[in-house]
Amino acid sequence: MSGGQLPLFQRKTYKGIIPSIPLEVRVPASDMPVLVALPGYYLYLKEGEFSQNTPDEYTNDVKKFALYLNEKPIKDITKRDFQAWISFLKTPSPKGEGYSAKTVSRKLSALSNFFNWLLLQEVVDGKTNSMADIVNSRIIPPLPEILFENECKKLLAAASNGPRTYLLFLLFLETGIKLQELFDLKISHFDFSNKYSPEMLVKHAAKKAKRDRLLKLPMEIGAVFTEYVERYEVGDNLFPYTQRFIRYLITETAENAGIQKQVSAQILRDTCAVRQLKRGEGIERVLQRLGLSEMTWEDAKVKYTKLAKAGI
Repeated sequence: MSGGQLPLFQRKTYKGIIPSIPLEVRVPASDMPVLVALPGYYLYLKEGEFSQNTPDEYTNDVKKFALYLNEKPIKDITKRDFQAWISFLKTPSPKGEGYSAKTVSRKLSALSNFFNWLLLQEVVDGKTNSMADIVNSRIIPPLPEILFENECKKLLAAASNGPRTYLLFLLFLETGIKLQELFDLKISHFDFSNKYSPEMLVKHAAKKAKRDRLLKLPMEIGAVFTEYVERYEVGDNLFPYTQRFIRYLITETAENAGIQKQVSAQILRDTCAVRQLKRGEGIERVLQRLGLSEMTWEDAKVKYTKLAKAGI
């Protein structure tokens, strides 16, 4: 384990993280049970790029695995232990938990994240991380129904009646930003000094600052950007609207374009990722442009690679 990580585990303890978890935050080690390592993992989640509920939900799922193993050291955990736990989760009560496939998959995602953290802390390595074999065979969520290229053209044509809607769809389809990132955009985040290669800064605050990224924009965006700002007298906040209103614009434009599929900000984001892959971008470069945490890359690579092979 790298020396730079040590102060992280020494400076804090957490009370009441989740009942039955030891209170002391200790440096994780291969000879300790999973339960003893959990406070450090919880601290990692709380200080990382995760949603508000993720630390409690992931830690609680890993805790159940820890209690199932009892006091077994991390170094002695084998593939059979994971398989036995999965069987226990699927088996109906009173001998098991009787969870659905979707719930089991979610718990395996939490466990995978925990062992990735152990890997980062050098507690396990490629040979001793038995969870890697389980991850490769776990349940993958169904693929979303993204837009084909001709449908993207129809959307942009329908959106071209006004600069606000056209700019909105250009940003979603060319950058793949999330809906919340759209609302955080400011005029000052755009650089048109080089009209042939405009750029946009996607900026996050505090803990999510690692997701900041500078994205290239299509050359055509400059004119519509200027027209939109002038017509709507926009201040520094580029889209000062509610989520409900933006969703309405997306839905209305899709209907006007004759798109039969469900169209949302997330579908446009997924479509953008696949379009970039089709244009020859490398998968890792695409994931970086989307601002995805590296902890989610494995699933994202599978998802977008399959979507790209299916055609667009």
